[in-house]
Amino acid sequence: MPELPDLEVFKDNIYHKLTSKRLTGVNVYNRNKVITPLIMLTEELCGRELSAINRYGKELYFDFGDSRIISAHLMLNGRISIISNPEAAKSIKFKIFSLDFENESIVFSDYGGLLTIKYKPKPDPVPDAFGENFTLDYFRKIARRKASLNIKAFLIDQKVVKGIGNAYADEILWHASISPHSKVGKIPEEVITKLYETIGNVLRAAIASIKEISPEIISGEERSFLKVHNKLLKQTETGFPITIEKIASKTTYYTKEQVFYG
Repeated sequence: MPELPDLEVFKDNIYHKLTSKRLTGVNVYNRNKVITPLIMLTEELCGRELSAINRYGKELYFDFGDSRIISAHLMLNGRISIISNPEAAKSIKFKIFSLDFENESIVFSDYGGLLTIKYKPKPDPVPDAFGENFTLDYFRKIARRKASLNIKAFLIDQKVVKGIGNAYADEILWHASISPHSKVGKIPEEVITKLYETIGNVLRAAIASIKEISPEIISGEERSFLKVHNKLLKQTETGFPITIEKIASKTTYYTKEQVFYG
């Protein structure tokens, strides 16, 4: 599943291709995943320019101005395609939704059928990992409230912070030297502070790596640079073997050098 760093790169690349282009058509292929009636989308959006693409958590927000926003959550297997020939859209399987612009279309598809499209998504009080409200004070307070949780479950909980998924939770914990088996309430205050700082550092470094390796990526996942959550590696650069285990119902990568608090 694409996580915060992936989506940050996607949104910039997509916006570069579609910036200032006027919307000419809306297509709904799976009504179960696009609840808003097509006629409403067409009447409210067609003729407008794409003013911005933002990201909140694991969703992309396509902003057409005046609070007319389409959000897309790619889930596990969602794909984004940009095509210049409308006829080419016919060859894309498992389509859910598409937007037609002047000379180009963006198509959302998902063979698993989980990708979700919303119109005018409701505000959510949970902070994004890059949001101004994701402060150290907030992180400390919610860590105290969720003291009984496993730290891996805590980091991937989208009701704690938006945008961090399985792969980057492993990377963050490895860089912070915290075992994914640790209990949140057993982690010392100074280590919680280090963990908070590590979240931003790891995510920002990942964005830079993705841009360097796959500069035009708009879909999928680029994971080849990851230090521990990496199928290609048997050990980390520090020389410790990588253990793969189910933790918090997720396939988790970690090493014995990470400190257990519990």
